[in-house]
Order: sequence, then C-alpha cells, then structure tokens
Amino acid sequence: MTIALGVALLAVLAPSVWLLRLRWRPRGSSAALAADGPDLLEVAYLLGGAGRVVDTVITRMHTDGRITVADGKVTVTDPATEHSLERALLKRCDGSWKRSLRQVRRELRGDPALEALHRSLVERKLLMTSRTERLWPRVLVVQTAGLAVAAVIALASSSPWSFAVFPVIVAGVVVRVVCRRRHKGRIPCTEHGRRIARKLRYDPPWSMSDPEFHHEGAAGVVAVRGTGSLHDAKLREEFEKARESGTSKHRKRRATSSGNRSSSGSSSSTSAVVVGASCDAGCGCGVDSGGSFGDSGGSSGSSGSSCSSSSCSSSSCSSSSCSSSSCS
Repeated sequence: MTIALGVALLAVLAPSVWLLRLRWRPRGSSAALAADGPDLLEVAYLLGGAGRVVDTVITRMHTDGRITVADGKVTVTDPATEHSLERALLKRCDGSWKRSLRQVRRELRGDPALEALHRSLVERKLLMTSRTERLWPRVLVVQTAGLAVAAVIALASSSPWSFAVFPVIVAGVVVRVVCRRRHKGRIPCTEHGRRIARKLRYDPPWSMSDPEFHHEGAAGVVAVRGTGSLHDAKLREEFEKARESGTSKHRKRRATSSGNRSSSGSSSSTSAVVVGASCDAGCGCGVDSGGSFGDSGGSSGSSGSSCSSSSCSSSSCSSSSCSSSSCS
C-alpha cells in the first residue's frame, strides 16, 4: 500500500511540475522588444494575428498614397515599399497594379514574411514555441488523469499515510487552474508577451484611438484596435465588404463539398506556424480583446464568424488559435 501511495504522489507531482515548467519557462526579458519601441507589425501580430498585420499594411500604404482602395479593388499608385509584406502585396497586384481586396488579404495572410515575423517573436520569448503549444494540452490531460488516479488510491487506501495525498491533490488542482490554457482561442503569448500586449493595448502612445494623435497614424490604430476603429469611413466599409465577401464564399465552398476542409488544411500546412494564416480574423494575445474596440479585420470580435471550433483547431489556424474567426 505504501508503494501505491508513492505512485499516487508521483502521478500528481510529475505532471504538475511539468505544467509549471511549461508555463514559466518561456519568460522574456524587459528588452524583448527593440529599445526604440515596438515595430508596427509586431504590435499588429501580437494583438490580432496575421489578419491584423495584413490590414495594417494595407492601411499604411493607403494612408501614404501608395495604393488606393475602392470598389473592392486595391490599385497601386506608387510602387515604393518599406517592408517585405508591402513587396508581397505589389507582387499580388500583377502587371495591372490592380487586384481584389479580398484576394490580397487572403493571400498575404499566408506569405512567408508572416512566418518570419512569428519566428522572431518566438525567439524573443513573446510567443510560445510550437513544441510548447503541442505539449501543453497533452500534459494537462496527463495531469488530470494523475489527479483522478491519486484520488482513487487515497480513498481506497487504509494506510494512516493516505491523508498526506489529499493536500497534494489539492495543490495539483490549484496548478491545473493556474496553468490552464488561457491563450486557447488566442495568440499563444508567453506571460511576458501577454504583459507587453496589455501595455500596448491600454497604455499610450499605442492606445491612442485618434489617428491624428497616434504616432503611427491610421495604421497604428488598426494595429491595436482593428479596422472597425478606422476614422476613414470609406476604407472601413471596403474592409467590411471584403470580409463579408470572403465569409460568404467560404460558406458556399463548405456547403458544396465536405472534402474542402481537408484539402484546405493540407494547402495551408506551409503556414501552420502563423496565427490566423487561413482565417480572416485572429485573436488577441491573452488580453481583453473581445470586441470592445469594434474590431473587424484581424480581431477577436465576433462579427461574421464562420470558423467552427473544429475547423479552426487545425493547422490552418495555428493549432487552437482562432476560435472566433472568419475564414475566407
């Protein structure tokens, strides 16, 4: 019976320690972001995923006068670029310098430049590694099973030492609650990444909602709050129409063929690391991102949701990120 009690303790302690290590190991330093402040696209990715980054790029180029967005089309007026994603946008406009806004948004979300952005944030410990993301739910299952096994052994034991197992079980439950997957349905930030995201969302200068006073202008507002907070009503409507069009087309494809889901999952495997690579919206980095800013493109708002939990648990939405998203 003493051996059984030892097994009970081990069943709780081992996975609990593993969970705590997964939670606290990817801690970033105060210098995780550049000393001169966070990059615009880093902010967009932390707070809204791939969709938010793409909308931020389009908004910045539109504000600079390098592209126009009208009647659902993106038209290039000045081919000058400052970032690899801007160059990717120009490539997708072909020789005519004109392309559907819906298509541009969808294709840019899977561009390799976004994978590089994701990896750079992982390297600076603002986002979890893909290994940690995979292990976390599995260790939670193991720890839950260990708690059940320990409880059964302790209740069935007649040893006077069995009472010592119950405090360990309680401690294991506390660890289970503390280490729950708070980033489920959100961008998988580390604890440090979550603090950075919260600071960006709520503290100046990034929290400014008026593009006239925001140091990054309208693009900065979109990076933090989504396209729903754009003051430019025409541009905001263009994003809304593009999103609605993408959502309706995606629903038609799902209705006509049940095999589309598996094929789309394989086609997006190259962008599995990117949060929201195949979804029209991402989710915030573990902060209060639930629609309070009127998010539309690349936000955690609930508008136009068409991704079910099953379809967004695939690699097309970067494991479990994107529980409320609109795939196009």
